[in-house]
Amino acid sequence: MTHSIQGFDHVALPVSDLNRAVSFYRDVLGLRSVDRRDPDTEDYHWLNLGQGQTLNLARVDEVSHYATSPRHVAFSAPEEYLDEIAERLENRDINVRKIETSIYFSDSDGNELEVTCWREKRLWESGANHW
Repeated sequence: MTHSIQGFDHVALPVSDLNRAVSFYRDVLGLRSVDRRDPDTEDYHWLNLGQGQTLNLARVDEVSHYATSPRHVAFSAPEEYLDEIAERLENRDINVRKIETSIYFSDSDGNELEVTCWREKRLWESGANHW
């Protein structure tokens, strides 16, 4: 294996009321919002957990329009690693969904997982780092 997982990137949780959830995690637990979107009008919101890790709160309703589960754990990895891990998963007959800068798959118990380089790639392209 040439590359490996570098650590946790984010945890995504489904919530029924995004504004209420953002308020809880920000005002009660003290997490810092790193998202400029208004939780009253958007579908998801990011909060900083520290050390480059985030919490992604995703509004869900009865008819979910998400391509992936809003409840998953994401690991960060170099961009070059995505094809390598996808190939190893597919060689084990594990279904892999590739979306932008991430791959999604389930572990042997059905837990949704993501390996992503999205932050690395987008920050590199934008030159910004607000995390």
